[in-house]
Amino acid sequence: MFSLCIPAFAADPTDKYVVGHVFTQEEVDRFWNDHTAQPYVSIESTVKLNRNTTGFQGTGCGYFTADAQTVTFVITNAPGASTYNVGLLDSHGNAVSDWFEEVPINNPVGFRNLIVGEEYHFVVSSNDVPERGCTANYEVY
Repeated sequence: MFSLCIPAFAADPTDKYVVGHVFTQEEVDRFWNDHTAQPYVSIESTVKLNRNTTGFQGTGCGYFTADAQTVTFVITNAPGASTYNVGLLDSHGNAVSDWFEEVPINNPVGFRNLIVGEEYHFVVSSNDVPERGCTANYEVY
């Protein structure tokens, strides 16, 4: 006889165990001051930012294996867009965080409760990018 134990967060794929937080202006200022003094970027790349106004959809980017329980994502430049949407998915494509909409460009979103050793990636879009989209720069800390 054996018993199958499934962690509570894995029992229901709609259960979002990662908690996200859009930084306040004070946190944004502190974040950029800290990273200017001691630059550390684990991923710095570009992504095609497409228009999306219908929920948790977009382009995958920033694929990583968690080496800590927290991660911070920010789009630093997106010509023609003033905001972005972002969510975090696991390696199976399941949403593990809420969907954060209309985050100002250059404003980070922090995520916590990641499982060290698990693979994740972000999904991004924008409600106000031009119809053709744009190439956006992003960073992951």
